[in-house]
Amino acid sequence: MKHKSGIGETDWPRRARGGRRRATAEHAIRRQRLWGPLGWLIRIFLLIAISVPSLIVTSPTYASYASKMPNIDAVATDVPGDTLIYAADGTTLLADLHPPGYQHYYEPLSAMGTYLPEATIAIEDRNFFSEPGVDPAGIARAALVDWKSHGTVQGASTITQQLVKIRLVGDEHTIDRKLREALLSFEIEQRYSKEQILDMYLNAVFYGNSAAGSAAASQIFFHKKTADLTLGEAAMLAGLVRGPTYYSPLHDWNRAKARQKEVLSAMVRDDKITQVEADKAYAEDLRPPVHMFLPVNQVVAPGFVSYVTGQLIQKYGKDMTYSGSLTVVTTLNLKLQQIGQSAISGTQHSIAWRRVQQGALVAIDPTSGAIIAMVSSAVQNANGGQYNLAVWPPRNPGSSMKIYTYTTAIASGRYTMTTPIADTPIAYLDGSTWWKPRNYDGRWHGTLQLQQCMGNSLNIPAVKVELGVGTQNVVNMARNMGAPPWTQHANGSYTNDDPLNTYGPSLTLGGYGETPLQMATGASVLAAQGVLHQPFAIQSIGQDGKNIYTHEDSSKQVLDPKVAFIMGQIMSNDRNHALIFGMGTILNVRGFHVAVKTGTSDSFADAWTVGYTPRIAVAVWMGNPDWRIKMTQGSDSFYVAVPAWHSFLASALPTLGADVWYQPPAGLVNVRGNWYLPGTQPKR
Repeated sequence: MKHKSGIGETDWPRRARGGRRRATAEHAIRRQRLWGPLGWLIRIFLLIAISVPSLIVTSPTYASYASKMPNIDAVATDVPGDTLIYAADGTTLLADLHPPGYQHYYEPLSAMGTYLPEATIAIEDRNFFSEPGVDPAGIARAALVDWKSHGTVQGASTITQQLVKIRLVGDEHTIDRKLREALLSFEIEQRYSKEQILDMYLNAVFYGNSAAGSAAASQIFFHKKTADLTLGEAAMLAGLVRGPTYYSPLHDWNRAKARQKEVLSAMVRDDKITQVEADKAYAEDLRPPVHMFLPVNQVVAPGFVSYVTGQLIQKYGKDMTYSGSLTVVTTLNLKLQQIGQSAISGTQHSIAWRRVQQGALVAIDPTSGAIIAMVSSAVQNANGGQYNLAVWPPRNPGSSMKIYTYTTAIASGRYTMTTPIADTPIAYLDGSTWWKPRNYDGRWHGTLQLQQCMGNSLNIPAVKVELGVGTQNVVNMARNMGAPPWTQHANGSYTNDDPLNTYGPSLTLGGYGETPLQMATGASVLAAQGVLHQPFAIQSIGQDGKNIYTHEDSSKQVLDPKVAFIMGQIMSNDRNHALIFGMGTILNVRGFHVAVKTGTSDSFADAWTVGYTPRIAVAVWMGNPDWRIKMTQGSDSFYVAVPAWHSFLASALPTLGADVWYQPPAGLVNVRGNWYLPGTQPKR
């Protein structure tokens, strides 16, 4: 007889035959003998009770008793299920969140195929499709066996009774519980179809190996969907229901095989399969670890998953996050994530001799704010790599902070991209200390255009511009662009809402902390031509087939698009790098227009590169989790962070499409290839 396993191929029941048979486990026998002398009396009592169910159900006594029983509606409530976190494609699983030692995923009976349901019915409740919720003949037969054996030897619970036990009354060994189990089974049979009962049962039973329900058992034991199980695999799982530990193939292979044979024999007896099919299934090699597996919780992009998990806990609480059967679709582009991880890890490995232990990367889609890549560390299991360095703690952003200084300057109307700035010595009083900023190369370069000062990352001109526009205004600009500077206090805590007058001129050189996520957000505002899309990691959340959350964009125009366009022109012009970095370097990505800004802390503790195109905004940090451990002297961002940034974009940009750049917004004035806000252009 040909037998296939597939979704929706079979209308239940396929066949119903003969008397009931249910196998037992030795450990269950020993446990039940503790109260066994009463077992046969209980079963006789139940036999008498259920022989006149109509009288019981309609009697006033029953009505009074039933009012004290569990709400039968609870039987249809699925057991707690795992939360599944997916990449942006909605199909690539990033993580499975669940309590330790417990995994469950709901699946409908129609998705289980036929092997596992039929094997379960054959071994657990042969008469399932014809009995009224309890099996009088089975109870009588079990009672007789128990009476002769002076203990509880043979099981008599139907699938419906087992379902009631799992979801409503528990397994307390009392006459009251057994009576409630039988009465509730009658009621369930009246309210639900056999298919619905079987569906609920197979989703509720525990198979051991952390698996609750058929879907989890199939996935954990065999890395398959239930409908794809072979006959041998299904028979092995069906045999576990009676004693998940006792019959576990991971604990006692011979006992598990003997149990599997019982299941296959029961299926042959019920004409579900032929003896030839049973023999073939029994001979199939299912031995661990090659064909059978232990639970493995593989997490893709662990830092990003941790970030998403934290948001779920904040929104729904820990219990719902780990046991709420949530389906979470995130914003992660797995291809870009893999490129980013390779870029960060590969660069760290190649420059480890510079005493660089870690790195992090964040990439944002500037058109929406979606976090499309988040690399939390270069090496996940060493040197602080277990933490998500992409989001915390804040680090010294060095000269990458000049993005906000020069954006403020252009927006003020007091500076243009060609305003001459003197790169000459300056000193100012910061509190009680005179501070004299220096350029990275220790030299002065005379008077340069503002765009050259930014492109070559000269410190002295940046401080002069910051003082010219007001440090407070630079702080406000960073805050408006989604990158509020962090102040670290003596006790180690951080705040980002300090009074504006507490920020000093060292701000533009990285004197206050930023995170890769914040720096990518700030760059995304320029990439979106002045629009701030708050960064987000979760697109949607579903539960029990219903959508319970969808991200809503809260975009806000925080910067004049004309200012954003001018900043893009400054940051993407390679000629502006020539003085310090040279031209044609890895600050460019062949075939693409890219805006870029580097940053290095003066103690060589942190190296940054921040850049963007119309399709992506990226921030890269490289350094050591412990800021007290410095990189080697001379390890500026061009040698440390730029290689990772370039490696990422060189591979990522082609996947996002052909090169695109911005069209000048209406109102801008172009003079000899330079762009000006209206009224700020040079006078002829």
